[in-house]
Order: sequence, then C-alpha cells, then structure tokens
Amino acid sequence: MKRIAFLILSVLLTASVFAQDPGATEKNAGNAAVKAKNYAEAFKQYEAYLKIVNNNDKPTVYNTAFCANKIKNYAAAEKYFDMSIKNNYKAASSYLGKAQAQRSQNKTAEMLTTLQDGMKAFPGNMKLETMYATHYMKEGQKFQKAGNEAKAEENYMKVTTLTTKSFKTQGLVSLAGLFFNNGAKILQDANPIANTDKEKYESEKAKAMTDFKKAKEYLVQAQSLEPDNQDVKDLMKQLNDAMK
Repeated sequence: MKRIAFLILSVLLTASVFAQDPGATEKNAGNAAVKAKNYAEAFKQYEAYLKIVNNNDKPTVYNTAFCANKIKNYAAAEKYFDMSIKNNYKAASSYLGKAQAQRSQNKTAEMLTTLQDGMKAFPGNMKLETMYATHYMKEGQKFQKAGNEAKAEENYMKVTTLTTKSFKTQGLVSLAGLFFNNGAKILQDANPIANTDKEKYESEKAKAMTDFKKAKEYLVQAQSLEPDNQDVKDLMKQLNDAMK
C-alpha cells in the first residue's frame, strides 16, 4: 500500500510541476484563441508568453508572426517572421511572410531584399518567385505605359533572372512586346511622310527595324525555353510580318 501511495504522490507532484511551467497559462490561452480564430487575443497571449521564455520557442515565434499578419499588425509580423528566419523555422514561409508584411508597409526596397535573400536560400521557391515576378512585371508595365522604355526594360529584365521557366519566358515576351510596340509606333508615325520626305522616312524606318531586331532576339530566347508557347508564336508572326 505504501508503494502505491508513493506512486500516486509522484504523479501528482509531476503534474503540479508541469502546470507551473513558466508561461504555460499564456501559451495555452494563445493556442485556444487561435483555434477560436481570435487572432488578436492569440497575438496578445503569445507575445506575453514569449517575453516570459525570452523568445525561446521557435514554433510560437512563427505562430505569433502569423497572428500579427492576420490582425494587420504588419510591423510585428515583420519582426517575428524575421526572428523565425533566424531560427531557421519554416524559413521559406517566413521569408514570404516578412516580404508581405514589408509590402503592406510600403517598404518596397526592404521587401525586394527579403525576397532576394529568400530565393538565394531556397532556389526555385515558387511563392517567392511569384511575388518577385509580379512586382517587376507591374513596374515594367507601369513604365511602358508611361513611355519610359529604359525603365520598362530594366524591370522586365529582372523577371528573366528567375529560375522558373514560365517566369523567364514571361519576362522575355514582355521585353519583345516592348520593342515590337515601340518599333511599330515609329513606323506608324512615319507613314504620313513616306512619299513626301523619303530620307526622313528611311531614317525612322531604320530606327523601327533596330527595335524589331531587338524584339526578335528576345523572342528567340523565349522560343528556346518554351517552343510551344502560343504567345511567343503569335508575336513572332506579327514581328516577321512587320519586318518584311
């Protein structure tokens, strides 16, 4: 009987020790709040817990970042995702979360650095490359619409550096389209003087041909990556017709 009583006492003492673990109450409350999708309360409880344990809980650091993002506390999300990266815990997702938090704070330069660091650590990561490509495609389109050919080219070129074949092709097709459209516009503007000022017309035509040739170089590269891409085929046909 004494032995049985001792075993029961030991179990009770052990349970008591676990119940008194520092921060257990806060962490459990945070977990319960997440299950209830009360992310504001979860964030509050997790932060309190992490202060108690001096941030020495890798999964909870990540979960705190997740909750911060949910409640649009982007500065805190950036902070905790950065900690998660340094902890090497769900690092690819943490790079993405940090970049998204920076984008939400209009910290574009920092966002791009985070994405570049993430892609270097995780080559070919589709989510990181998608965010990177989307940014530069939008920037390229913005500058192209504004008539800034040089800046448009600079941004589209960034997309061609990615490892995902579809993104590289998209960047090359955008570059080809940029120079094709520019050449076509030069020819269109020059058409009225085709018979009245042949010398100037020939000069403008030469400029257009330079752009067409540049467009073709990019299309040939795109074809080598995706020979069956219909956008590439269609643009190549238009380009060949324009160069005749």
